[in-house]
Amino acid sequence: MLERIFSGIMALWMSIAPGGADVQTPEDTLEPVNIAVEEHETVTLERVREISFPDSPEKAADAVSYAAYRGLMSGFEDGLFHPDNFLNAGQALRILRRVAAYTKLDAGSDTMSDIEWASAVELLSPETDGFRMTFRPKNAQVLAEYEDGTQELVEYWDIPDGASLVTENPDGTPNFAALYGKGVSVRLEEPLSRAQFALLLYRFASFAGYDLACTGNLALRPDGDTVPDYAKVPYSWVMEHDLYRPVVVDKLCPALPVSRAQAALIFTALLADGTGEPVAVQITREASNPFFVSRSRDFHDTIQATVNNAGERYGATGVQVAVIERGQLTDTFAYGWATKGDDRMTPAHKMRIASISKVLIGMAAAHMRQDGLVNYDEPLGTYWGETFRNPAHPDTPVTLKTLLTHTSSLIDGSLSASAVRSRLSSGRGYTSAVPGSLNYWEYSNYGFGVLGLTLERVADATMDNLLDRYFFNVMDIDAGFYAGDLDDNSKLVTLYSGGSVTRSLSAQRQMHNPGVCGDGSVFAGGLVISVRDLGKVAALLANDGAYEGLQLLSPESVRLMETYESQSVSDGFYQAMPLRYRANAYGRSGIYYHTGSAYGVFNGFSYDPATGDGVVVLTVGASGARDKNGNYAVCGAIFDSVYHTIATQ
Repeated sequence: MLERIFSGIMALWMSIAPGGADVQTPEDTLEPVNIAVEEHETVTLERVREISFPDSPEKAADAVSYAAYRGLMSGFEDGLFHPDNFLNAGQALRILRRVAAYTKLDAGSDTMSDIEWASAVELLSPETDGFRMTFRPKNAQVLAEYEDGTQELVEYWDIPDGASLVTENPDGTPNFAALYGKGVSVRLEEPLSRAQFALLLYRFASFAGYDLACTGNLALRPDGDTVPDYAKVPYSWVMEHDLYRPVVVDKLCPALPVSRAQAALIFTALLADGTGEPVAVQITREASNPFFVSRSRDFHDTIQATVNNAGERYGATGVQVAVIERGQLTDTFAYGWATKGDDRMTPAHKMRIASISKVLIGMAAAHMRQDGLVNYDEPLGTYWGETFRNPAHPDTPVTLKTLLTHTSSLIDGSLSASAVRSRLSSGRGYTSAVPGSLNYWEYSNYGFGVLGLTLERVADATMDNLLDRYFFNVMDIDAGFYAGDLDDNSKLVTLYSGGSVTRSLSAQRQMHNPGVCGDGSVFAGGLVISVRDLGKVAALLANDGAYEGLQLLSPESVRLMETYESQSVSDGFYQAMPLRYRANAYGRSGIYYHTGSAYGVFNGFSYDPATGDGVVVLTVGASGARDKNGNYAVCGAIFDSVYHTIATQ
């Protein structure tokens, strides 16, 4: 068995080892737009801009053109740059090698692989500056042996404490763990995190002889303590030398990936810092973000008092609040208990958000639409291989848009896939309302169950998988429709109503995804998430689909989610898809929002599209009284105070 294990490891290693096959990336397979620039040529920004891509984002357009002009990065065969694709480790090595060639540093021979070059110049050396960075084969595993004699097959870069390695290979080949040991390790095909990229850039700067001076102090950033130890000095260096200033707005977000547009900004800044090239310096200076000032942090105590007062006034067991300013999640607050008398509420506790879940279902639908998987105006039955038709209005189809706007004319029923198919294809599952008409608007949990089932069917994936793929994995969000399947369910909120428990911790932890598509009962309101993570979602929508500079949902998709008819519904709001819009609320000209209530939670999700500000409130055990804007009063009181507090003149 051991021989088979190591034979598999060696096969994987040989695919990327020095002398083995090089990693193919977009930068490998396509010719750069302009590899060579004549020595005597005077570079100007106007000349650089002659190379452009129609999909370059405005902020990064000059940097993208500069990277292409210098031959560092290239477009794709379709003529586009694809700025939102993530930079992987193999691509980063290839581009750094081109930077070396451009700046007349040692770029190795034509026969040398990128890994050989990176090892030769000690970008990957474990000795340089005490840092260790290696590239690992995919799925490589070794045997770890414990003191009691038991053995476990583990990935070699994550050897458990107290375990030794079975290191004797029958063929005498080296064991990878012994070869590399522990350290910062990534696969060539994996996206680089900001922290990993900072380390790689710092090591390149050391090789290139650039100025490495920096303070090592990240305390001025609100999440400076989240930067891993191996990256603290490199991260300080990339910030203080302005390499990350065009990318970082407020928080450092060390775990986030880096997009190709961001990479162009960073590589341009690397040349500006290392060579002083005037055009690179100008582009970097103009793209750099000013230091972010947060009124919610400046007035943290004032907002905390507001949260406490609202919690006490409306009898809440616990309250969570997230504040978004100019598209950035800036602060979080908590009041009361997650479990009475036992566990104090924090912004990291996770609770059921009820109907705010519909916003996430709408986001999944929007992403699938922009990917060309669904069409909002296509008859719903198309996605089920059936003819779904309201017999009272056979020529007016039920569509995804009617589901998103609560105008589908569907009657509540069972939400198994088989039941939905049977009811809707037989014509038994409809009212006499005209599909799509706001005159017949009727809030429909059932409709969102059908919507979720439809999306799962088209994607052949569960909704949890879809949300992870589109948003949660990138945004470092731990959330899902089944509390028992969360990565960490140690900080769940006990649900109370009228002083009584409506959903215990043990009951929540026993909820598991069946792992197959077909149960739509959770989609209308079952998402479990912390306010800190839900605040990230609000920040993304408030910032036109971009989270920390990563365009995870297109601006067009967000605008479509926000689109509403001129006719308001009975409660005075305008129904969007599926957001609601209310004008002149909480001191703002208008907000998009959604409410949610179930099992004693009364929640509110909101943002101001004009300013990018937002407020999210999650409560448990509070009064369900409403305010004049149709929100739960406990949420509305906090909305009103916070929106006024963070308003800028």
